[in-house]
Amino acid sequence: MSGCVAGSRKMGKVIASQLALIHVAKKELALPDEDYRSLLQLHGGVNSAKFLTMDGFERVMKRMEQLGFSSIRVGNGYKQTVYCAADTRLSDPEALKTPAQEDRLTHYFETLGWQEVERRRSFCRRMIKKPWPQTRDEAAKVIEALKAMVARNYANK
Repeated sequence: MSGCVAGSRKMGKVIASQLALIHVAKKELALPDEDYRSLLQLHGGVNSAKFLTMDGFERVMKRMEQLGFSSIRVGNGYKQTVYCAADTRLSDPEALKTPAQEDRLTHYFETLGWQEVERRRSFCRRMIKKPWPQTRDEAAKVIEALKAMVARNYANK
């Protein structure tokens, strides 16, 4: 992604279409707000996308692509640079779960203190009748259940 913006424009702020793209990527990756803000801080140095510089935008988009967001770039100048979602499977609930969902599953299991693989599998079997979620829809169901348990301060029983 680097090199698509002229040197004098690198310190400028992102434009509305780029802000929109960041929010599309956030939605398609199913990033919770706390993870999204952490990503912006870590890769863009800001806590809100509206404060991103062009360099920060490039770094944030690169990380979102590593997490599974698919985009294409058209043109090589600032005004012609366009990103768009190229993989419509990401919005399909029957598509494979995303890396971001896998990270969230791991995060919530660790937050609950469930280190044992068998305990994680048993929970998934109760929720989705499978030992581990394979699709986006299955992963979302397990994530929401885990998120609710964390919110209730469910103790490691």
